[in-house]
Amino acid sequence: MKTVYKMEENKDSIQNRWFIPVVMLVLVFAMAARTPLDSDLWWHLRAGEATWQSGKPILVDSFSHTRAGMPWINHSWLSQVGMYLLFRAGGSLAIGAAVAALATLSMGLVYMQMGVSPILRAFLILLATPIAAPVWSPRPQLASLVLFGVLAYLFYLYKCQQRDYLWVCIPLFVLWSNLHGGYVLGFLLFVALIAGEMLNHFLGLEGREIVPWKGIARLGVWLGVAWLVVAINPNGTAMWAIPIRTVSIGALRDFISEWQSPDFHQLTQQPFLWLLLATLGTAGLSRRRLDGSDLLNVGGFAFLAMLARRNYGPFAMVAVPVLARHLSALGLEWRVRHRERLEHLIPPERWKRLNRPVARRPGWTLALNALFIALLAGAAICKLYWVTTPELVAKYSERFYPAKAVQWIEANQPTGRMFNNYNWGGYLAWELRAYPVFVDGRTDLYDDQFLREYQQAAAGEQGWEETLDYYAVNFVLSEAGSGLDRELGRSAEWAKAYDDEMAVVYIRER
Repeated sequence: MKTVYKMEENKDSIQNRWFIPVVMLVLVFAMAARTPLDSDLWWHLRAGEATWQSGKPILVDSFSHTRAGMPWINHSWLSQVGMYLLFRAGGSLAIGAAVAALATLSMGLVYMQMGVSPILRAFLILLATPIAAPVWSPRPQLASLVLFGVLAYLFYLYKCQQRDYLWVCIPLFVLWSNLHGGYVLGFLLFVALIAGEMLNHFLGLEGREIVPWKGIARLGVWLGVAWLVVAINPNGTAMWAIPIRTVSIGALRDFISEWQSPDFHQLTQQPFLWLLLATLGTAGLSRRRLDGSDLLNVGGFAFLAMLARRNYGPFAMVAVPVLARHLSALGLEWRVRHRERLEHLIPPERWKRLNRPVARRPGWTLALNALFIALLAGAAICKLYWVTTPELVAKYSERFYPAKAVQWIEANQPTGRMFNNYNWGGYLAWELRAYPVFVDGRTDLYDDQFLREYQQAAAGEQGWEETLDYYAVNFVLSEAGSGLDRELGRSAEWAKAYDDEMAVVYIRER
């Protein structure tokens, strides 16, 4: 067993120490490089611009006419400033590069938590990539994913390496609460580790990686500290209510896909299921005892991913290291079980050659490896440049947003308040500044009742007229063929002023 293991260790340490992880990270960067369009990107840019110009975070709504002047818990103000400055400096190219870099960093943090061979690490990272990829969008949510990875790595060092850097939780959670409201993911990671280690003790597990009771108490103290420092932001203690306020909006699950449960009839949703089954199956087959922390992390974040697809990323980041540990245990068990057969099949002379220290590779091999990585990195950069060209961004914008209708509104200047589609709200807040929007993606600003009223009006259901009257709407920008489009077309009070294959504009006549 020692001979086989030593042979692999020599190969890994010399051939794979830097080449494989660098190739893996470049591939992740290439996969994450995409056209940076998202329905929420635009109002984040608008808020970042307003914050930068005013010199203070925007905490009162000024983008809509339905919530104008109301307090807004803007938990992503710092991300918004960063996004705006990137966009101002480099447009879509800078935003796309930042998204790809942050996605790569998040996967790199997962890579460092796996104590297996570089080849297996890279394979598992590439397995996790399609699961986490839907979260890789130009939104502050990506910052939460990176900080989630940082905290998971700190916990890995604390539990598996006995290296205590928990003090980093102070700047980490202060930064997190100013970048995005997803800091609650960090608390869930804290709770899973504390409860998991308590479970380990109740089950009588022992070993180097079992956190002692004193260490568990220390984790509890740092959890309390993290909770306190979350309030160090412009919103103060109101940040503590953000998670509850967000999940209480039931309308999210009705018309926002990322808040809906997975549909495993869709092939794109199945990689999550494959990873979950692979992790549970490997843990059941290996003789390594399933650690309580691993169990609660995988089970807890799988449960969250079952409730909302937006939690795919955190699940992949906690499941892959667990899968790696049990795959490593299975491999070691297999080598021990088949050692005698291997030694019988392979002559002793061959074993000696395999176990012989690997000589340093000539310089030309290193140069070839470096050339391959340079070519791969060049291809990734070319892809990033191509998918963020202004022409392609404009083409995709016209496909997903009412760009032509916006041009008509700017040219004709209809008077009064506007009603708009939810998914277009952010785009309109950025492109159509003379008209405050009816609704946009800031769900924590609009309560559940308002969003349901909007949903009924947009579908042309009973009460749509009362909603438009109550908010004194004078013109409507809606999807062509929507329920509201049909109802407005039948109404004598509204006249169609513009239409194309995507959008229609109706103006109130009396």
